[in-house]
Amino acid sequence: MTPSPKRLNPKRLIVALCPFLGFGDRPLNLLGHPYALARTALRGALGRLVPLVPAGPLLDVGCGTMPYRALFLRAQPYEGLEIDQERNRANPCVTHFYDGTTFPLPAGRYAAILCSQVLEHSFSPEQLLGECHRVLMPGGALLLTIPFLWPEHEQPWDSQRFTRSGLGQRLEAAGFRVERILKLNPGLSALLQLAIEWNESLERRLEVRLPAGWPRRVLQLLWRLFWALPYAAANLLGALARQLAGREGQATAEGPAAGRLWGAELYLDLVVLAVKPDPLAGFPALSPQ
Repeated sequence: MTPSPKRLNPKRLIVALCPFLGFGDRPLNLLGHPYALARTALRGALGRLVPLVPAGPLLDVGCGTMPYRALFLRAQPYEGLEIDQERNRANPCVTHFYDGTTFPLPAGRYAAILCSQVLEHSFSPEQLLGECHRVLMPGGALLLTIPFLWPEHEQPWDSQRFTRSGLGQRLEAAGFRVERILKLNPGLSALLQLAIEWNESLERRLEVRLPAGWPRRVLQLLWRLFWALPYAAANLLGALARQLAGREGQATAEGPAAGRLWGAELYLDLVVLAVKPDPLAGFPALSPQ
């Protein structure tokens, strides 16, 4: 029997074609999305590191809507973990729930873990990293992203920031070997993204003064339409600045990339590739950057 063609979803089509809608991690989103500078850099960095991650079962810690799932084509199965809260119970992406302390999973189950923009929300980062280490197979990889410069958000659950060296030390203390640390959006691009986020905070302050429902949705749409062109200009300038900085201001575990960084001490996010050492067979050799 010939399968029936998939029906076109008008909502998805609008989101795909409109630069200021959706998650904001596509190149098209640079033409107006308020979070495109941060999220296109995160997706690009993860995409470069994914080939270094072993194939096999993957756990997405703090998975949300799993925005980066499409990058992990060799992850089978791809499972999501969230803290056990009422709002997360309705999330169809979640496979497992935990109490904020211990993952309800056996040791050595996963070949890879993705933990994106989650560690800053943990009141016990050592415990979280320890659980990631426990459920990884020997030789397994942890891909971790965390903001360095970002306003307080999701209070009271936003509890810390880490420098490159501070994060590396905590990963090593948890038993990991750090292979890559990337600084994203250094210098001017970080400042431009923060300026956009400050402007977005004004909209959120206006929004809470309106009744829930369509009044807030109308305000959001009008705000995005009004600021689309200024955001596009800022995003494109920021994208050019990080390109000139070289690999979005990449730094390795040994130190900053030589001679190519503009304001590398000031950056938006960190992306880390760390491995759980295998005493029997070392992690595959990593290609030079």
